Amino acid sequence: MKKIIFLSLFLFSFLQIGNAVTDIEFILDVSGSMKQISGGEAQIDTARKALLSSLTSITDPTTHVALRVYAHRVEQTNKAGSCQDTELLIPFGPVDRVNLEAKLNTLVPKGYTPIAYSLEQSKNDFSLTREANKTIILLSDGEETCGGDAVGVLKKLKEQGFEVVVHTIGFNVDAQTRSQLEAISSATGGKYFDARDAQSLTGALKDATAQAVVIQKDKQIYGAPLRGGNSYETAVAITPNQEFRLDHHQRQNEFDYFYVDLKAGQEITASVSTLERGVNLQNGQARANSQPYAGIQMHGDQRNLIRKEEIIGDTHKTKTIVYATPRDSRMYVLIGSTYDNMNADETNFKVSVGSKGDLGKEGEAGDTIQTAMPITLGRYPTNYLGGPDLRDTYSFQAKKGEAYWVGFIPDQGISEFFGIQIYNDYRQKVLEVSVPPGEGLKTQPVPMPEDGTYYLEIAPRYTMEKTGGYLLEFQKAGEPSGAVTPSVGAVRSAPTGLPVPTPATTPSTQPSEPAPKEESKSFWKRWFGK
Repeated sequence: MKKIIFLSLFLFSFLQIGNAVTDIEFILDVSGSMKQISGGEAQIDTARKALLSSLTSITDPTTHVALRVYAHRVEQTNKAGSCQDTELLIPFGPVDRVNLEAKLNTLVPKGYTPIAYSLEQSKNDFSLTREANKTIILLSDGEETCGGDAVGVLKKLKEQGFEVVVHTIGFNVDAQTRSQLEAISSATGGKYFDARDAQSLTGALKDATAQAVVIQKDKQIYGAPLRGGNSYETAVAITPNQEFRLDHHQRQNEFDYFYVDLKAGQEITASVSTLERGVNLQNGQARANSQPYAGIQMHGDQRNLIRKEEIIGDTHKTKTIVYATPRDSRMYVLIGSTYDNMNADETNFKVSVGSKGDLGKEGEAGDTIQTAMPITLGRYPTNYLGGPDLRDTYSFQAKKGEAYWVGFIPDQGISEFFGIQIYNDYRQKVLEVSVPPGEGLKTQPVPMPEDGTYYLEIAPRYTMEKTGGYLLEFQKAGEPSGAVTPSVGAVRSAPTGLPVPTPATTPSTQPSEPAPKEESKSFWKRWFGK
């Protein structure tokens, strides 16, 4: 009787875990070995009484219980039939002790031990529409004897989206059976308890009691499940501005391919984040660990790597890649780590798309005369340069003698030399000035030498790794305009002038900067005298 009481409390400990709606399925071993006498009675009788006793303590009406048993109908003389002998005796519903007791009293141990097959069938027992934590409590006195792979079955169910925690109870089992039952519970984050005899059952009771007083909050899983392609050709379109997670654990150096199509002047931001747990993937088993890994890569439409980021064993970490494209292009986002496996339930990723166009538009001022963006008189606070966007070229029509001036202010935090040019179709320069790092500039009005199309070019002198913004004002002398005030430093004014064979130099009061062209001329002069 003491053993029955201990086992009842042991089983009940699982029923107390969790403060959310819970569905619990008991899977009971009724194989031939359960006829064995232990403590003065058959093991099946001990298990039956303990199960009934534990159910009387369930007070939460939202907790639903089901009972599946195996090896109770087919004798061991028919192994093939016995290895598929598993039955859902009581479907999920509120506790019905009378019905459960009647069903349990009909059970007679007979067959083999089809644990894996029973777990596989259990998926169909749980409701597809009821939102509940799914738990299985498997009580067995022996190992799998039908050749099934229970851990493999659980992994397959998880990959199919069936999330369940399996707790296992080894009732008077040997070391090999215990090892197998421990592997089953570990594969789902469950626990194994040993009920070998009265003494060890007392120890199990202590563990179960400690577990019973711990209120396990629901584990929040973020992001919609999504599976990508295995290559560029099979890449899957990803919806911007939505949080996702993979629908499967990811092995090291394996990647899911996604893509998003961008217009010129758009910017893509791709990020990956970890929560608390990583995962070990070995011998068909997935076991959580405390070191989450995750990786994200961005590739261009030429299948070239643009940038990658890795999270290496860090919890609650986010890594982000930002890229602005100067032309229409397809960008690929790859999810996977080159360092370790990635836990799908603990890793989220997101892709956002925003405008990084010029003149406050979606479009991009191109790098060349052919891709120049028309500009009219006005003040334009939103323009971008950097990364693959090497320069912004604007076009305008002018008549001979009309004088134009340019205002330029880089955003705060941008410390680059910028160049401003105005030139005609033959790249004859009307204006060329430099803007020192962190300063703004307003040029003097520059008259155009003839009727025609002219081009205004804004470019950093050196490559900008990251995208940065700037204010641009373009005005004609004599026309009303807004004052241009630099965000940092003094305003520099450029002299007026007509096209000259060599670029205008920066005023001597400006900070010095490298002058590769002049150095190049000195070199040739030294060697060739020209």
